[in-house]
Amino acid sequence: MRTVRDLLRDADPLRHEPHRLEGDRVRLLQAVAAATSDVTAQSSTWFRPPIAILIAATVIIVAIIAVASQIWPRGGATLHAAVRFEVRLAEDHQTAGLQEARVSGSDRVVYLHPEIIVTNSDIAQSRVVQGDNPSRFGVSVEFNAAGARKMRQATANHVGRPAAILIDGDVVTAPVLRSPISTSAVISGDYTRAEAERIVDGIGVR
Repeated sequence: MRTVRDLLRDADPLRHEPHRLEGDRVRLLQAVAAATSDVTAQSSTWFRPPIAILIAATVIIVAIIAVASQIWPRGGATLHAAVRFEVRLAEDHQTAGLQEARVSGSDRVVYLHPEIIVTNSDIAQSRVVQGDNPSRFGVSVEFNAAGARKMRQATANHVGRPAAILIDGDVVTAPVLRSPISTSAVISGDYTRAEAERIVDGIGVR
């Protein structure tokens, strides 16, 4: 491999001048080589700060992503509800294609239609309501426009038969419809205030 000194010797414009003293030529080549070394060192130093800054920025970005993944474990702009809410039509008697389910806290059994009428995304808001006695509470949900429309269409021809409200897959209540449901419904479970608040907090992202 050719060195800088070799390249300078071959490119020496004075090498064909016989009257130039050899000592002068050597000193000139040494000066040029030294200047080249200084430029290389300065160039190396010049690029150090940007590289250091890039590494630091990368570390910061990775740290931010790690923290964000803890705060928003499901990622993206859309968060998932902590409690799964569903309303499904039901029957008091078994029919082909229906799923048997027990109403929580009772011996009552209903038979669920497979179609889910509304879910969490159809709820505009929910709140805790007073139950049958001072220590018992329920949850009232109000549907958004799309949810109200789906509830009205589904329950219009189901009056006199039950509609089941499910929380995390369990039937918590299955009232017999006295009229079509549209704008709201009440989960009249036998809850403590803390349990009712957990359902309200979990039904939608707040």
